[in-house]
Amino acid sequence: MMADFFNHLWQSTMFAAVVALLCVTCRHNRAQLRYGLWFAASVKFLVPFAALTAAGGFLEWRQAPAPVASVMTSPVIRELNEPFADISQGASASPVTSSDADWIVPSLFALWLCGFAAIAIKRVSAWRRIRAVVRNSTPWNATTTVASDIEIRTAPTVLEPGVVGLWKPVILLPAGIDTYLTERQLATVLAHEVCHARRRDSLTAAVHMLVEALFWFHPMVWWIGARLVTEREQACDEHVVAETAEPVAYAEGIVTICRRYLETPLMSVAGVGGADVKSRIDAILANRTGLRLTVSRRLLLAVAAALSLVVPLVTGAIEAAAIAAGQGPGARAGGPPIDPQLRFEVASVKPVADASGPLGRFLPILPRFEYSQLPIGWLLRSALEKPDYQVIGAPGWVDTERYTIMAKAPDGTPQAALTTLMLNLLKDRFRLATHLETRELPIFNLVMARADGRPGPNLKVTPADCQATVAERDAVTQAFAAGRGAPPPLPGMPGGPPLPDLNSPPPCGFGRMLTGDVAVSGRTIAQFVTTVSQWMGRPVIDKTGLTGLYDFTLKFAPEDVRDGGPLGATLTLLRGPQAPRVDSDAPSLSAALQEQLGLKLEASRGPVEVVVIDRLEKPTLD
Repeated sequence: MMADFFNHLWQSTMFAAVVALLCVTCRHNRAQLRYGLWFAASVKFLVPFAALTAAGGFLEWRQAPAPVASVMTSPVIRELNEPFADISQGASASPVTSSDADWIVPSLFALWLCGFAAIAIKRVSAWRRIRAVVRNSTPWNATTTVASDIEIRTAPTVLEPGVVGLWKPVILLPAGIDTYLTERQLATVLAHEVCHARRRDSLTAAVHMLVEALFWFHPMVWWIGARLVTEREQACDEHVVAETAEPVAYAEGIVTICRRYLETPLMSVAGVGGADVKSRIDAILANRTGLRLTVSRRLLLAVAAALSLVVPLVTGAIEAAAIAAGQGPGARAGGPPIDPQLRFEVASVKPVADASGPLGRFLPILPRFEYSQLPIGWLLRSALEKPDYQVIGAPGWVDTERYTIMAKAPDGTPQAALTTLMLNLLKDRFRLATHLETRELPIFNLVMARADGRPGPNLKVTPADCQATVAERDAVTQAFAAGRGAPPPLPGMPGGPPLPDLNSPPPCGFGRMLTGDVAVSGRTIAQFVTTVSQWMGRPVIDKTGLTGLYDFTLKFAPEDVRDGGPLGATLTLLRGPQAPRVDSDAPSLSAALQEQLGLKLEASRGPVEVVVIDRLEKPTLD
């Protein structure tokens, strides 16, 4: 919510800046044009671009042209349009604000409310004064012919001639005005007020007064208000000079009224005074009425108006199409984005007394959630969707103390919401607070080892029949993640392949990626790179150029095993008694990749997005 508000302020400010440039470009044109531009800048504060983007989501644009989509979704455009988006991202990758700052939002709201109330009281008081004047006014016995159907009334308390009323404008004149203005002067002054009434300046002024009350803290809003007063008076001056051809009489009438009534007029009352009187008199006597728009400037304004409407609509349409395809942030195929506030209905968190016992299991088939006798660090990295080398600042107990968590999600919750549920559980029960950073860190590039680009002897393209089986299983998995259908059958489950022997080749689409022993069928190199990154403890970037599915085996010895360290015993515990043993004489991972798969790790450095843990506390227990 805060990010949306700050983005709206940023977008409205940028829109007003563009309007200011257009007004400078059109400074020699008619004031009515500039008034319209400034009023558009004012109304923009009431109409977030997010509303237009949401409206664009209803457009049935299944696939945007590639150049348009690439521009609208580019990081530069997104950063320019929504620079504050990162402060409230969705659950899977959002920075989490600290609860120590929970008082900030209520305090800011209280401050805003005080300002709003002060301005509202002032506006209501002025409105009541005007209403009282209107009630005590009397119809004007015209001594000057006025070609208008607008009601004209006089009142002894009116400071200067003005127009009041939003829906049915009324011209209010000071009593006795015809005694100190000549007939020609009075006619031009009345023409000025009739112009205000016909332009509905009181209504547009009321709209901007609402903007000032809501966004009183924004200096741009008050500047826009001053420009509106200036341009509306100049617009009526130009109209009077063009219609009456009496610039001298009109200037004399304005000077006479301004000398008699020195108090600054209310913005809600469109009167003959206001703005810079000296500049107005100079313009009136010079008979300046503003130039008509040239074709080039008409085109410039048309393009600017079209972009201000079309860009958010097209952006919304593209994002809706991406979400429908399951490609948008927080999106799931065939459905709307996941609510970032989604939580488990009930959740039980209990510590495990004996952390040296056998590991439990992680069974997150929603709506049930079981996380049994496992370190909380595993859950943390799963919720953040980051490997351990991209999570910085976690306390040591996350990998030594174990917990059992049993929870239930709301009925109908799609599997795609799992990371959102886990992250909110960590926020609520473990007081998790994080932020994102991008750091220059060591990385590896995975490239082809041979100059001719040929793979190694253990890396082979997956047969066509297995590729078809994997495609069918992926479709079932995607439907299940979107909340449609049953989970895909796993090995050993009814309808799935038999549970594989750890010493035999894996079934199609499955595999084992044990440290030191890899055998997979129907996997991409990109999937394999994720595991290699875990083994190497740093990001590994796939630059092999290999696409599609592959079958491969890989035998290697982790450095800790080769050096006679304690990792061998730990691997035996994790792998189970039936798993193949790690051969301490096997080549290192780097050598095995090159010899067996024809791939090579090249050391480099590059930007890596990391999650910094600001706070993680031991949980509140049941």
